[in-house]
Amino acid sequence: MPNMVIHVCDEAKNLKEDFVCPRDLLISEMKYFGEYLSMDAQRWEEVDISVHCDVHIFNWLIRYVKRNTKEYEVDEIPTLEPSNVISILISSEFLKMDSLVEKCINYCHKNMSTIVATPCNMNCINANLLTRITDLFTHNEVEEVKDKRDKFKSKLFCKKIERLFDPEYQNADSKGNAATLYRCYLCKKLLIKDTERKIPCIPGKINVDQHGNILYIHIRDKSWDIHEYLLSLFEELKSWRDVYWRLWGTINWLTCSRCNQTFLCTEFSHCQYHPQPVLYPGVASCLGSTGTGIYPCCNQKVLRFDPAPIPKGCKVRDHVIGLPPGGEGGDNVPYQTAKILNDLIQHRNIIVLPFSKDQNSNSEIGLNDEKGFECSILLEPNSSWGPKAGEINAKQQLLFSEDDEYTTGSEVTEDEVGDEEECRKNKTDCLLLCSLSWLICSFIRMSMQQSKWDPSRSLRFNQDAQREEDQRRMIEITGHLIKIRLGDLDHLKSKENKESAAGIYARLEAQIRAAAQVNIRQNIPEKMMR
Repeated sequence: MPNMVIHVCDEAKNLKEDFVCPRDLLISEMKYFGEYLSMDAQRWEEVDISVHCDVHIFNWLIRYVKRNTKEYEVDEIPTLEPSNVISILISSEFLKMDSLVEKCINYCHKNMSTIVATPCNMNCINANLLTRITDLFTHNEVEEVKDKRDKFKSKLFCKKIERLFDPEYQNADSKGNAATLYRCYLCKKLLIKDTERKIPCIPGKINVDQHGNILYIHIRDKSWDIHEYLLSLFEELKSWRDVYWRLWGTINWLTCSRCNQTFLCTEFSHCQYHPQPVLYPGVASCLGSTGTGIYPCCNQKVLRFDPAPIPKGCKVRDHVIGLPPGGEGGDNVPYQTAKILNDLIQHRNIIVLPFSKDQNSNSEIGLNDEKGFECSILLEPNSSWGPKAGEINAKQQLLFSEDDEYTTGSEVTEDEVGDEEECRKNKTDCLLLCSLSWLICSFIRMSMQQSKWDPSRSLRFNQDAQREEDQRRMIEITGHLIKIRLGDLDHLKSKENKESAAGIYARLEAQIRAAAQVNIRQNIPEKMMR
């Protein structure tokens, strides 16, 4: 078997040494030389191999290459150490020694705290090796790495952040993926595809599916940028470790067994409740309805039978997570829930955001709040389950007058109202409210007469009339919901048109030009001083 001579030059120590290795063994172990030694045997003598490397590291590599030969015994097989593993990893990756690279990566995973304590240069690890090392770590293992000088720990967390945004990566640490992360224009919450139908938006954005389940509709805020969000998080939290845990809490969710609501991990302490039970007064109460109660702690009104049971409360506490019985497999739902809960509790000081009433508008919505549910519901006046005709607010009255299928003979258009407001604003407001109240009362009287059972008619006639009335009401409700949704979309059109359609490169160019202008302005006073 022909041998090849390798000249090693150690410029740092000013040393030179020659190493001899069989050609076939050199090609099989160090695939980097295979491209240069795969020629005719007659030209092998013309090949001169020179390597610029640490002499001791290359000596270790040659001993590893010859580990299975007869001249080396078992005791002479080289071993990895914290002081040399990084240099061997870089050299073996350059020489394409795949088996040795795998051993070095596994050794780094098991001994990272000891490695970073040695005077080794961790900056020479490229992105490919960093990714392979990071994939072996769980986020709790990265948390346990002791790195006082932060030589490598922040890089591990940065790579973990990148993995959260990789849509094709199966992440064992997070069931949520940040690839679809966006901010809602209305409620300002950060959502992903898996949570957008589970996390509540503003009260007006509630839908019900065909099975009676409540669905929430969010609108994407196109002015929100994920890069700016991450940079702002880093400026706020001052470390990539904290940025990772905050982002992890944003894309993972749990379900509270006390309020039966799905919540983001960042909202773990936002379980709303009332410290005192609700009181339902009698028939002669000032509330005017036995189906309306009040919380003594904050005087908030509540319906006895609420069609949309959204939790409201004047105080907050931690959510309660009920763990169903299950196995310990990684794909088991109870196991994943327990794992997320443990990580959340362990790092709750970083993940959990403080409760804010401005962001959680549900806690401030009373029974008669105009910003609450905007639904056109037909209620019979003076009944035991509905408000009186005079208690209907002006906004709901206006919705009835805008119905296309119902005409009263006196139409009030927006242009006419606007002209009158310019002339007599105060008087017109009163007249408008009075006229709308009269329209509502007449509409309710008409609907009451149509919905009554006529004993003089046949059974089939009354049933047909009832079905037609129900169909008409459903058409009105559907049309009003469409108006609400389209109204929000029309409200966003002007802002969307003003937004730039350029991508990330155009933004970078604008930032570079802005920075250049600042530098020019700073240099002008210096030139004037000279």
